[in-house]
Amino acid sequence: MTLGFMSCDDYLDVTPDNRASLDSDVKVKELLTSAYPELGYGLFSFSMSDNARDKGIGHMSDMSNTEGYFWKDFTSTTQDSPSGFWDACYNCIATANQSLKYIEENKVDNKIPDNLLPFYGEALLIRAYNHFMLVNFFGKHYNPDTASEDLGVPYVTEVEDVVFKNYKRSTVQEVYDFIETDFKEGIKYIDDTSYDSPKFHMNYAASCTFISRFYLYKREWTKVVEYATEALGNNTYAKLRDLTGKYGDLGVNEQAAEYSKSTEAANFLITSKISIWFHYFQATLRYTYNAEIEDLLYKNIFLTDGKEWAQASANFGTTDPVIVKWGFFFKQSGINADVGYYYAISPDIVAEEALFNRIEANIMLRDYTSAEDDFNKYFEKRITGYDDTNKISEAKIDAHYKDNSRADSPLNPNYDLDEKQRTYLNCVIDTRRREFIYNGLRWFDIKRFNMKVIHNIDEGSPIELTENDNRKVLQIPIAAQLFGIQPNAR
Repeated sequence: MTLGFMSCDDYLDVTPDNRASLDSDVKVKELLTSAYPELGYGLFSFSMSDNARDKGIGHMSDMSNTEGYFWKDFTSTTQDSPSGFWDACYNCIATANQSLKYIEENKVDNKIPDNLLPFYGEALLIRAYNHFMLVNFFGKHYNPDTASEDLGVPYVTEVEDVVFKNYKRSTVQEVYDFIETDFKEGIKYIDDTSYDSPKFHMNYAASCTFISRFYLYKREWTKVVEYATEALGNNTYAKLRDLTGKYGDLGVNEQAAEYSKSTEAANFLITSKISIWFHYFQATLRYTYNAEIEDLLYKNIFLTDGKEWAQASANFGTTDPVIVKWGFFFKQSGINADVGYYYAISPDIVAEEALFNRIEANIMLRDYTSAEDDFNKYFEKRITGYDDTNKISEAKIDAHYKDNSRADSPLNPNYDLDEKQRTYLNCVIDTRRREFIYNGLRWFDIKRFNMKVIHNIDEGSPIELTENDNRKVLQIPIAAQLFGIQPNAR
């Protein structure tokens, strides 16, 4: 809990056991600013995915990058590791629970005071979101046929009152039920006007996008459309990041700064992260993006018809179209120290995700007209010179995606698809892969569609992660196992 609370030490009194002492409404608001994970999942989830390739000896060897690429149980416990992310999420959950306890204890006539309702809602959404991220890394993907038996993660709803407390793992179904209960109550009270900088909080658009992802994984398609539409509002086009417009006129540093700004309409939730991922993404790490992936994702792209995908100003040794998404800075650990951490402002929830969630749900609902309309809105912001000759059509999707060869394996979800649904899904999942190339979201698509991943080995034979491989469920961190939390099967 110390990590979560000490970042707010300008505002909070701290008791001898480092627990925040909440004695005013203002302090609840300030405490919640520290309830967002400072450690991310981008590096290790990218390393496990089919977006990574072995570039050979001579590149930097990072432990999480290497262990992720070979699908080993991670041993690192610091930044950019599953163990670090586990701790960061549970710190945020502890912070949310501390806030909820204060709010519950300060009811008036058994009602939460109006001035505390937005923070009550935010704390519930924080608790739901962090458990959702944890269960989707450390548990199996939601399958209604097995979720009541599959092991999830501990769902923590109480403030810890002992130094060490034993937790047991809830099932995936139980975790999803708890998450749904929390966000259904919390979303009622989210109020963007309660914050000086709403995009650094679980604001309404960010909350609705998260909920749309929850229902996407749970296969409740109508609710996906409902919440994604709430997130995007009436003018979807204005919310999307304009890579063919203003970004095309910016230099690489300007692009990175613009991408993570709170004034960027596409950014719904922004957080601060400690990570090397933002600094070492392509040029340095051994197991990462290379020219092969660039050719796969950015050449002969669907709908371009000789036109180009929006280009980045950066050049990582290739004619690279990947936009630099995060600026970073180095923070010394002390005034006279020469060591410290790399920090970045990271857009964690964005408008494009809400759009892709809606497209996928409409495909499953067989509302292809709506899906095509959203596709066109998106491609207009990604393909230079996009016009009527580029517009989506079933014939174009069939020609490029009916026999999909753009992934290591076909989509293989735990539910039936007809031929048209499969073809359209091939298109949206491939496009998502390109959009979120190194955000880490590709890993969740690999899990939920039971996709095989093949990794090349420089001067060696390829290795394979099969469709239902147990290693797709990350191992519970060793420290948590030592306190009695059951490990995952291997």
